[in-house]
Amino acid sequence: MEFQQQFNQFQTWAMDFHGPAQKWMWSAIAVLGAFVLGLIVSAALRFAAGQLSGLRHRKLEDGQERTADHMVIDILGALIRAAFLLVSATIVANLLFGFPLEQAQILAIAALKGIAILVAVWFLGSWIGSRVRRFGQKLGKANSGSETLFNFLSALLRFGAFAIGAVAALQQFGFDTASLLAIIGAAGLAIALALQDTLKAVAAGVLIAVFRPYRIGDAVRIAGQDGAVADITPFTTVLNTIDNREVVITNDKAWGDVIVNSSVRSLRRLDLLFSIDYDDDLDKAIRLISDALKQDKRIRDEPPVWVKVVELATSSVDIRARAWVSNADWWDARCDTIRSVKLAFDRNGITIPYPHQVAVQKLKADRSPPRLQEQPEDFSAPRGLEPTD
Repeated sequence: MEFQQQFNQFQTWAMDFHGPAQKWMWSAIAVLGAFVLGLIVSAALRFAAGQLSGLRHRKLEDGQERTADHMVIDILGALIRAAFLLVSATIVANLLFGFPLEQAQILAIAALKGIAILVAVWFLGSWIGSRVRRFGQKLGKANSGSETLFNFLSALLRFGAFAIGAVAALQQFGFDTASLLAIIGAAGLAIALALQDTLKAVAAGVLIAVFRPYRIGDAVRIAGQDGAVADITPFTTVLNTIDNREVVITNDKAWGDVIVNSSVRSLRRLDLLFSIDYDDDLDKAIRLISDALKQDKRIRDEPPVWVKVVELATSSVDIRARAWVSNADWWDARCDTIRSVKLAFDRNGITIPYPHQVAVQKLKADRSPPRLQEQPEDFSAPRGLEPTD
């Protein structure tokens, strides 16, 4: 009973908004509540995005870069937290400084509508994009390379939906649609002139998505960089190198340079060059190379193994070997063949010539000037050359 009386007294005291202590208390509660609600709604947004757009299947690992979807979710979460804090700020301004709530209410409603439109449109675009991507994954099982095109279309849908949502959100603050489109058009022209290289990258990205010179997972060389294609966005192509580095290449550079795709064919040819000494048995060396290739089960019988002498070099006889393996076995088969041939050469006395250095030491020459010989005492000059006074 005594606790009930104390609680009623506290309630009566707390509901008196005219006291300075009560004003500061409710102001602190408003700010803290807005902060907590913003965190809860942001976490719910991130969870819903994972369920609808598939972000839960792409969890970030240590050191992995954040994708555009993660960044958009973070931006929307920050806007939601800012909206809640803005509402709490209007409450604090009303309690402490007597700021009229009518104007704040209009602004808060417009902000909440704009954020709601942004979130709804992005979720719609992300949901449609995820369905397009899944359809591309199913189609890619039957038609290799379709997944890349549909991933590109999925990204365009998400970014396009977000742009439309931004325009609709700005309308909630009283912007006229025609004026807004005119401003966007003028700004778009200025941005297009300033971002010519970026627009070239987007145009090249469309060509890459349509013609598909490479696909996600292919081992390629693009703009002088080797790696496996990890992602293709409207702006860039991302490669993962063999030593686990990430290389980002803009699509205009990728499309405008030579593209070497090592994964597009199911078979790949080994092309190896071996050098032996002129004094070695040539036929024996050719036989050892052929046996080393034919004993490897990864080497295909058709097309047949080809081993021939290709050049009589300055200090060696060069033998070239060609054989066909599956694309996935190419690197291991190449390394194992080189090792097997070297061991076979060592067992059979076949030498591999290597550069020799010969040191030539020259004797020091006597560069002192010649010394004149002294004339003997009985020296007499030839007739006609006697000295004269």
